[in-house]
Amino acid sequence: MIKKFNLNYCFSLILFFLSVFISSVYGAEKYAGEFLNIGVGARALGMGGSFVAIADDATTAYWNPAGLGAIKNTEIAFMHAGMFGLDKYDFVNFVQPVGKSSALGLSWIRLGIDDIPITELSKPGDMSASNRPVISGYMHDTENAFILSYGKKIKSPIQIDGFDINIGGNSKFIYNSVSGIQRNAIGFGGDLGLLCKKNILTDKDKGNFISFGVTAQDFFKTRIIWNTTSSPSHTDVIQPNIKIGIAYSQFIERISSRMTFTMDANTRYGLEMNYGMEYNLGNLLSLRTGLQNSNFTAGAGLNVVFARGDSELSFLIDYAFLSHELGNTHRISAMTKF
Repeated sequence: MIKKFNLNYCFSLILFFLSVFISSVYGAEKYAGEFLNIGVGARALGMGGSFVAIADDATTAYWNPAGLGAIKNTEIAFMHAGMFGLDKYDFVNFVQPVGKSSALGLSWIRLGIDDIPITELSKPGDMSASNRPVISGYMHDTENAFILSYGKKIKSPIQIDGFDINIGGNSKFIYNSVSGIQRNAIGFGGDLGLLCKKNILTDKDKGNFISFGVTAQDFFKTRIIWNTTSSPSHTDVIQPNIKIGIAYSQFIERISSRMTFTMDANTRYGLEMNYGMEYNLGNLLSLRTGLQNSNFTAGAGLNVVFARGDSELSFLIDYAFLSHELGNTHRISAMTKF
C-alpha cells in the first residue's frame, strides 16, 4: 500500500540529506580547489548562479547531478571565458540519457594561467640598482577537473504530494600542474544531489512547476595531494559545501512566455544567498538577471530549434554579464540538443 505524505516530507528528505554531511564541513581548508566554484553555463550564471533547483540542461552535471534524471535528449555544452585579463576558464560536457529515467554525464573544467614570469637576479649577490631581477623563464599554472556524473528518477514507495524525486552523484578527478617548477597534484572527490519537482497542471496552465534541490559538494573532504619535497607531501583539502535551492516557474499563456524565479543558499564560506530570474519568450529568446552574493548578474539566450521527424535538433547560445569587485566579466556558452 502506497502511503501519502504532505509537502513537509520533501523538506524532511532535504534536512536528512543535510544532517548526514554537514558534520564534515569543519576542519577543511579554505579556498582549496577554488576553480571548481566559478560556475559553468552562461544561462545559470546570468541567473546569479541560482540553479540547484532548476537543473534542467546539460550543465546540471555541475550544479546538481540529480537533474540528469530528467534529461531526455543527448546534450553537449561548451563555455569559454577570460577572467580579469589573467586566466582562461573552459568547460565542456556531454550528457547521454540511459533508459527512460536516467542519464550519464562527462565534464571537463579547466582554469589556466599562462606565461607567469620566473625572475632571478642578473648576477650573484644582493639586489641593487646594478643587480636587478630579470626574467629567466615562464611557468604555466593549470587546474583541471574531470567529472563523471549520473542521475536517476526514482520510484519512491512513498507518494509525496505528486513530487518527482531525482537523485544523482558526481565522481571527480582533479589534476593540477605548475610547469617551470615541476609541481603537480592529483585529487579525488564526490558530490551528491537531490531534486524534488512538482508539475502544477490545470486546464489553463502549461507546465507550471515548483521544485526544491540540494547538492552536497565534496562531501568526503576532497584531498589534493602535491608532489612537494616535504614529507609528508603537502595536501590541500576542499571544504564541503551544501547548496539548497528553490524554484518556481509560471507559464503566461496570453503571450506564450514563461517566468522562472530561483533562490539558492550556499554554505561553503558562511551563508551566501543567490537569486535569479528568467523570462522566456516563445521558447526562442530568454532574458535573465540575478544576484550572486550581492553581485549583479544579467544575461540573454537564443534557442533555435529545427524539426527532424519525431525529434528536434536545437542550438542554444547564452551570454552572461557578471559584476565583481575585481572587475566585470563576460561569459558565453553554447549548447546543442538532439
